Amino acid sequence: MTATSKRSDLRKFSGQKKESFLHRHKYLLWSFLIPFLIMGVAFAVAGIAPFGNKQILVVDLWHQYYPFLVSLQNKLQSGGSLFWTWDVGMGVNFFALMSYYLASPLNFLTVFIPQSILTEFLAFSVVFKIGIAGLSFAIFLRYTFKINNWSLVMFSPMYALCSFLMGYYWNVIWLDTVAILPLVVTGTVALMREGKFKLYIVSLALSVLANYYIGLFTCIFVLLCYIGYNICMWDGFKKFMKRFGRIALSTLVALAITAILTLPAFFALQNTYSTTSTFPKTYAINIGGSNDLEGTLIAIQKVISNSIAFVEPTSKEGLPNIYCTYAAMFLGLLSLLSGKIKKREKVFNVFMLVFFIMSFIIRQLDYIWHGFHFTNMLPYRFSFLFSFVLVTMAFRAYSHMAFFNKWDVMLAGILSLIPIILAIGVQETLPIVLTVVILAALFIIVYLFTTRKISRKTMNGMLSIFLVVEFIASAALGINAVGVTTKDGYPREGESVSKLLNQIEEKESGTNEFFRTEMTTTQTLNDGALNGYNGISLFDSMANVSISSFAENTGLTGRKSGNRYSYRESSPVTNLLFNLKYLIARDGKYNNTLYMEEIAQEGNVKLMENTAYLPIGFMANEDMLKYEVDKTVDNPIENQNEIFSYATGIDEDVFTILNVVSQGHTDYAVFPVNKTSDYKYSFSTNNSAVAPHLKYNYEMPEDGMVCFYANITNADSLTLYVNDESQGSFDISKAYVACGGVFNKGDKISLYVDLDEGASGTATVVCGYFNQDVFDEGYEILSQNTLETTAYTDSSIEGTITVDEDGLFYTSIPYEEGWRAWVDGEEVEITPVGNAMLAFSLSEGTHTVKMSFIPKGFWPGLLIFIGGVAVFIIMCLVAWITGRKRDKGLYKTFNDEQTGYPDDEQALIEAQEREERKRLEELERKRKEREERMLQEGEYYSGEENTEPAEELSETTKRVLEYEEMQAAEDSKTEDGQDSIPE
Repeated sequence: MTATSKRSDLRKFSGQKKESFLHRHKYLLWSFLIPFLIMGVAFAVAGIAPFGNKQILVVDLWHQYYPFLVSLQNKLQSGGSLFWTWDVGMGVNFFALMSYYLASPLNFLTVFIPQSILTEFLAFSVVFKIGIAGLSFAIFLRYTFKINNWSLVMFSPMYALCSFLMGYYWNVIWLDTVAILPLVVTGTVALMREGKFKLYIVSLALSVLANYYIGLFTCIFVLLCYIGYNICMWDGFKKFMKRFGRIALSTLVALAITAILTLPAFFALQNTYSTTSTFPKTYAINIGGSNDLEGTLIAIQKVISNSIAFVEPTSKEGLPNIYCTYAAMFLGLLSLLSGKIKKREKVFNVFMLVFFIMSFIIRQLDYIWHGFHFTNMLPYRFSFLFSFVLVTMAFRAYSHMAFFNKWDVMLAGILSLIPIILAIGVQETLPIVLTVVILAALFIIVYLFTTRKISRKTMNGMLSIFLVVEFIASAALGINAVGVTTKDGYPREGESVSKLLNQIEEKESGTNEFFRTEMTTTQTLNDGALNGYNGISLFDSMANVSISSFAENTGLTGRKSGNRYSYRESSPVTNLLFNLKYLIARDGKYNNTLYMEEIAQEGNVKLMENTAYLPIGFMANEDMLKYEVDKTVDNPIENQNEIFSYATGIDEDVFTILNVVSQGHTDYAVFPVNKTSDYKYSFSTNNSAVAPHLKYNYEMPEDGMVCFYANITNADSLTLYVNDESQGSFDISKAYVACGGVFNKGDKISLYVDLDEGASGTATVVCGYFNQDVFDEGYEILSQNTLETTAYTDSSIEGTITVDEDGLFYTSIPYEEGWRAWVDGEEVEITPVGNAMLAFSLSEGTHTVKMSFIPKGFWPGLLIFIGGVAVFIIMCLVAWITGRKRDKGLYKTFNDEQTGYPDDEQALIEAQEREERKRLEELERKRKEREERMLQEGEYYSGEENTEPAEELSETTKRVLEYEEMQAAEDSKTEDGQDSIPE
C-alpha cells in the first residue's frame, strides 16, 4: 500500500472528503495565474506578437540573447555539438557561452518550436517565468508559515511583479534564477527545520545551472538565511553546528551537480577581459556624489525614494529596483510593531534591509556582491533580494493582523510616509501623489479591520483591489521603461538574405569546404547566429580576450573591454587572414571591386564572392609566430603590413601609407589641431559654441584601392570625398580598417569628420594605398599549400594538405585550451599565432590533419557531476530507509503496548488510525477554543478561511493533512507568547 493510499484512507477515516489536486492547490494555482495573466495581458496591450507586430527584443536581448537562442535551436534540431559554434566570432566555445546565456531549461524546448515563432515563444517564456516566480513564492509562504489561504494569492505577485523583474525582464538569462529563489529559501527552511534536503539540493543546483552569475547572489542569500534562522531559532551551539553540517553538505552536493557547466565556464572566464577596476582603498559610494556623510545620506534618500509606487523601474541605468507594491512597504513596517513576532526576527529583518541599502550605496560592498568587479550598466543586480525580504515581512504582518490595534496601524502609517517625503525632489510629482492615495487607502482598510469595523473577508477583498491596481501599473511601467521593437526588419532584409544563403549552399553542395560569410555592415554584432552562417563578428561576455585583441589589432572593429569584435567591409588582407569567401551587401553597396565578384542579387541585396580567398588552413612562413599583438603599433594598417610580410616572406609592404598633402580643418584660431606623432593629432576648441570639423587630404599615387583607419575621440561618422564629391559615410564609432574604394592616379582623397560643439581629444588617421602587385605575389605563395577539408562538424575539422617545404600551418580558428591537433594520427603541439589563431608546424609531404575541441574542464566537471548525483541518490536512499525504520518502530510500539495485532502492514495502518483519531479530536478542541478566544478579542473570523490543509509531501504515513492555521497559531508559540518561523 502506498503512502498516498494510506493518506487517502486516513482522510476518509477522519471524516475529510477526498479533494482533487486542483482544489488542494488552488491558491498555488492562482499565485501562478495572476502574475502570468497580468504580464501576458500587458504584453498583448503593448502589441507584442502574436497580438501585434512588436517584439520584446531590446538591448542585449536584440544583440546577444536571441541570436544565441537561434544558434542553440539550430544545434538542437540538427543534432549539432554543444561544445563549439562556427556561427560567430570565427568560432567560439559554445559550451561556455551556453552556461551563461542559454542554460534555462525552457530554451531546450525550442527543439519543438518552429523558428518562425521563436520570438513569440521567447515572450511566452518571460511571462511563464514571471508566473513561476509567483508560484514559487507562494510555495515558500505556505510551507514556511503553514498557511494555505487567499493571502498566498495576495502576496506572491508582489515578488513576481516587483520592479526588478519588471525593469529587467528583457534580461531573460536572469529570470529563471530569480523566479526560483523562493524555492531555494523554502528548501533552506526545510533543511534547517526538519532535515529535509531534496528540495534544497535540487532547487539550488537548478538555480546555479540556469545562471551561475545570479546564482552567486542566491548562494550569498542562503548564507544570510542560515544566519538569520539560527539567530531567530537559537537553541544551542550543538544544534547550530548540526544545521551547519546539513547545509554545508547539501550545498556541496548541489554545487557538485552544477560542475558539468560551471567548471568549464570557470576556465573559460579566465580567458575573458579583466577590467582594471579594483577594490576601492578608501570609502566610496554610488549614487550620492561626494564620498562623505552628506553624500551617503543623499544616496540613502534616493534609494528609499525608489520604493514608492508608480515609478518607472530601472531598465539599463538608474536607481536600485526595490519597489514591490507600497502595500509591502506599509505592512512590512507594520510587522515591526507586532507583539506576536519575536524581537530577534524583527531586528534581523531590519538588518537585512539596511544591509542591502548600504550594499547599493557603498562601492566596496557593491564590488563584492558583483563577483569582485563593478558592473557595466544594469546596476544593483541583487536588488530583488530586498523585495523578497520586504514582502516576507509584509506577509508576517498580515498573518497577525488580528493582534494589531489602531495605534499600531497609525504608527505604521506615519512611518510609511517617510519614503514618500524622501521622494520629494527625487521622483516626479504624480507618482508621489498616487502613492499617497494608495497609502491612504491601505491605512483606512487596515484601520477599519483592526477597529472591528469590517471582517477579514471584506479586508481581503478591498486589499486585493488595490493590489491589482499596483500589479497592473507595475507591469505597464516596466514595459514602457524597457520598450519594444518591431518584427519588421529583424533580421534586416531577412527574406533576401535567406535566399542568397541558399544559393551559396547550392553552389557549395558536393564539397566539404569550410568557409565564412559576412555582411558589409552589422545589425546585431552576432549576425552569423541570427542568419545562420559561419561568421566573423561577435558580441559575447565570454569572448576570449586574446582573440578580441588580435582582431582589433589587425583591423576588425572591436573593443576588448566590450567583449566584441565585428566585421565591416575591410581590406583584402583581412579577408585572407579570416577565411572570408562570401560577402553580402544588404544595402547593395560595396567598395572592394578588385577582389569581390558580384555573383547574385535579391532585391537590393547583393552577394559577392572573394576571388582572393584562402581556405581555413594554409602553409605560411614560420616567421608568422613573431607577430605579437602587445608589441605592435596603434595602427592596424601597419600591423597588416607586418603580419602579411611575416606570413609570405615578402619584404615589401602591402600598404603604402599616404602622407597628408593638405588639411581643411576648422580655422586654427578657433580649432587648433597639432600633430603629436606619425598619424596622431590632438585637437581642442577655443569656442564652446563652435562645432568644428577635421579634414585630411591625400593624393592617389597610382590607380588602385585605398583603405583607411580613423580613431577619433567622440566621432561617429566619417565621409569620404574624392575630388570633393562625397563617396558615402562610414561608421567609425569603433575604429577599423575600412575599404574606401578603387580610384585613379592623381585623385584627391579627403577624409572629413564633423565633431560636436566644443570638441577636444585625439585623432589617429591613416590612409593607405593598397599595393595590388605585392598582395597578388603573397597570395600566390600562400595559396600553394592549403588544407583540403574532407569533413567538419560543429567542433572538429579534418582534411589533407600537401606541404612543399617545412613551415607553419596557420588556421583562422580562434585558439583556446581544449583544442587538440593530430597530424597523421599523432598529436602535435599547438603554437597559436599572436596568442590567438590556432597553428602548428608541418613538415614537407602529404599529411592528414585533424583538429577537435572539447572545453577545458568538461571531463572533470562531468565526473564531479556524476559524483554529486551519486551522493544525492545515496542520501535519498538513506533517508528512505531511515523513514521506513521509523514507520516500523512506530508499529512495534503500538503492537507491543496497545494493539496485539499481528506484524503486518494492516496492523500498522490501524494503529496509526487510532493515534490519528486522538490527535484530530485534540486539534478540534483547540480549534473551538481558538475561535472563542478570537471572537472575544473582536476578530471577525470565518471558519472557512484558514482551514485549507497544505499538502504534506512526506513519505511517512504518520504526517497526514492537518489544520494548518491552527498549527501555526498554537504549536509554534514560544514561552513569551511570541511566535517565529514554525519549528
